[in-house]
Amino acid sequence: MCGISGYVGNGNAPEILFDMLKKLEYRGYDSAGIAYITGDGTIHLPKDKGKVDEVRRKLRPERLKSTIGVGHTRWATHGAPSQVNAHPHADCSGEIVVAHNGIIENYVDLKSELSELGHKFKSETDTEVIAHLVEHYMASEKSVLSALEKTLERLKGSFAITVITSREPDKIFIARNESPMLVGLGVGENFIASDAPAFLSKTKKALILEDMDYGFVSKKTVVIKNLSTRKEVKKKVHKITWGASEAEKEGFQHFMLKEIHEEPNAARNALSAEKELEEIAGKLAKKTRICFVACGTAYHAGLVGKYILENYGIPAEAFVASEFRYSTVETMDDKTGVVSITQSGETADTIAAIKGAKKKDAYIASIVNVVGSSVTRISDDVAYIRAGPEIAVASTKAYIGQVLSCTLLSLLVARAKGRISAHEFEHLKSELKNIPRKIKEAVENRRINEIAEENASTKKFFFIGRNINYPTALEGALKLKEISYVHAEGYPAGELKHGPIAILDQDTTVLAITAEGKLRDKMHSNIQEAKARGAKVITVGFECDLDVPKTDPLLSPILNIVPLHMLAYYISVLKGLDPDKPRNLAKSVTVE
Repeated sequence: MCGISGYVGNGNAPEILFDMLKKLEYRGYDSAGIAYITGDGTIHLPKDKGKVDEVRRKLRPERLKSTIGVGHTRWATHGAPSQVNAHPHADCSGEIVVAHNGIIENYVDLKSELSELGHKFKSETDTEVIAHLVEHYMASEKSVLSALEKTLERLKGSFAITVITSREPDKIFIARNESPMLVGLGVGENFIASDAPAFLSKTKKALILEDMDYGFVSKKTVVIKNLSTRKEVKKKVHKITWGASEAEKEGFQHFMLKEIHEEPNAARNALSAEKELEEIAGKLAKKTRICFVACGTAYHAGLVGKYILENYGIPAEAFVASEFRYSTVETMDDKTGVVSITQSGETADTIAAIKGAKKKDAYIASIVNVVGSSVTRISDDVAYIRAGPEIAVASTKAYIGQVLSCTLLSLLVARAKGRISAHEFEHLKSELKNIPRKIKEAVENRRINEIAEENASTKKFFFIGRNINYPTALEGALKLKEISYVHAEGYPAGELKHGPIAILDQDTTVLAITAEGKLRDKMHSNIQEAKARGAKVITVGFECDLDVPKTDPLLSPILNIVPLHMLAYYISVLKGLDPDKPRNLAKSVTVE
């Protein structure tokens, strides 16, 4: 997720572009840059690592004069934050410049093909291939727009693209697929942005692009076509009625709710790391010991990975990093593979844990969201979940990316070790591809709000699950504790009789996380035990009170957590709390 700005009109484009980027900084903040065309047709491309204000101070856009340009504030997905990896990116000639939000899934193949044709690449990004691909097709096409059409036909993945070129210096060319893009309509000027806050102070009229829409914007004209027909489409002019702060949340009341609604896309993006995970799996398969190490929410994702590996007879362990670093780390050796999981890549305990394991010659692989973070520099290999910035303190979409990555990694290890049949592997991989759609269905279940209202005043919650859904119980309880400030405990369902059942009564709500399979009947018995003590029981899973679509039991943790994220959110709001900024908590724990 990144922020894109574009401007064409009579104002000073460099200043306007930076003003727009500042309003989009919540979408990305590790580097920023602009590209603009001067009166002599020259494209200038100032950019650098750092937050928008830092880059702006260096470049002093008030001294730069132009009436057309594009800008970008970055959340890195390919290549660490740096001046050379910052957007926008140019082709070989410097006559074509591209800014891009999204992930080009086939960029490695395209880069190889273009390199063989003589194109020289400067960055590690997937975006740069777009500029070179447009350059390639402009050699044979009559117009920039037709070259863009040819380029779009070759791209696989998600993208919101802006292109400027000295060949047609009065236009900004645009395209969109699975990443947001809007055109703000002014008088004698037009704006382009990935989110409305960028131009709301200038205009509230906008065109919203749909998938595979493309075209160009000049100061008085907007032309939009769709790639399926190559014909111009008439877009409805939307009048934006909300303010800038609301627009940042895309109409949602809180960032947490917005990020829960982004979980389908987070799952889709995590799946795009299959090649990196496959390489890691091949190395882990050669180790005699596999350990997942993480903190908080990320630890629960690691637990899911452990259960999946054990399901295929592969010994695995999961550790809380703050404990691992003082004890288990001493047992590491070169026969051990350590998988660290962290959203920020800056978690102090996790960093210390993998540094200690590395000193013992263990192989370190990490599942991370933030490109170029400390953990990525320590690790031998990295797979990125590419969930984008997560503003709310309580993790939701990043957890989806983590648990899906741990699931796919564990299945790939099982395949590499010959513990899973080809038929079963392909079945589960096919089911994983359906997970984003099923998450969307789970998010849209209106029954969750009703259950939250019925339980908003409850003082005691128990979340119970068995085997692979025990981590789901832990994660569900953690979310409720974090943002609703009520007592919530996650337990293995079989442990109820070993103590916790003593405090079950009519003032207790039990969330029972179920799944199809051999343990369903045992979970049913645990539910009856809770009901017999007067506790209120809410079931979670397929055909349950908090219902989710059916999937393979091994993948059920990815879906079962979704209504629990929603439940925690709604209870927090009903209690009059701010779910985005829970008391006493920070997004990234960078101290011990």
